[in-house]
Amino acid sequence: MGKADTLTEKSFFIRHRYWIIAFSALLFLPPLSFVFQFTGDSNFCGTWCPRMFFVWRRGMPAEAFFASFLRSYMGVALLLGILISTSFYSRYWCSHLCPIGGIMELGSRLVPRFLKINFSKIPAPYFRYGYLSVYLIAAAVGIGSLCCAYCNFAAVPRMFGALISPADMTYFLRKAGLINLGLVVFLGFMSKGGRAYCNLICPVGALDALSNRLGHRWGKRIRVSAEACDDCGQCADICPVWAIETGEKIKIDPHSCIPCRICEISCPKGAIVYE
Repeated sequence: MGKADTLTEKSFFIRHRYWIIAFSALLFLPPLSFVFQFTGDSNFCGTWCPRMFFVWRRGMPAEAFFASFLRSYMGVALLLGILISTSFYSRYWCSHLCPIGGIMELGSRLVPRFLKINFSKIPAPYFRYGYLSVYLIAAAVGIGSLCCAYCNFAAVPRMFGALISPADMTYFLRKAGLINLGLVVFLGFMSKGGRAYCNLICPVGALDALSNRLGHRWGKRIRVSAEACDDCGQCADICPVWAIETGEKIKIDPHSCIPCRICEISCPKGAIVYE
């Protein structure tokens, strides 16, 4: 039995990843939205928003800025928990627990291969942090805010809520809702791997990737054994966030890698390990 087969048998997180994503979706998305019920919320907006509280808007007094942390206290706790856990164990929130990225990835598996868009030629870290800069600076200089207008944490739950809630259906009849829906469809469901939205324009993912890079030396990460690797390229072809670079030496970009571990179980030489 090969090493990849052994890992598949032993690792709960490898064998049951898609079931974990589906369970997380049940907890966070309509019709259950079970997690939000403890605070009287129904989605990621408001108390649970993980995207808006750290953005300073032009003319915003200091007390209003810090008050936003109190208004979104569960979102603050969620984001801090994500960043801290990532520094030690890599981006398990993104790969296994995030119901937003997970649903887009699962949805992409239903799209025929010939319809999928390959975004892997885009240099993801440059694009991601460029978008994050605009996300922060645009609000600070008064150009406009990207926090709520183009938010996958708002769009994906409303896609499910639209089946039972007229308010959620109305969201997609507005300009911002239609644009957001288009981004989720083309950068999520129709992208190869289903993770282009996560890899390019999710500010939470961008911050999480920074935490992943900072903890790269002491935390558990996906790593490549140069001695075992024969540079076949299988791992790079199936990576949903195009984090693997082939050449004289296989490299895994810690700014993009999520420990989905698809590469680990597909490597015929067992050269990729989580350690």
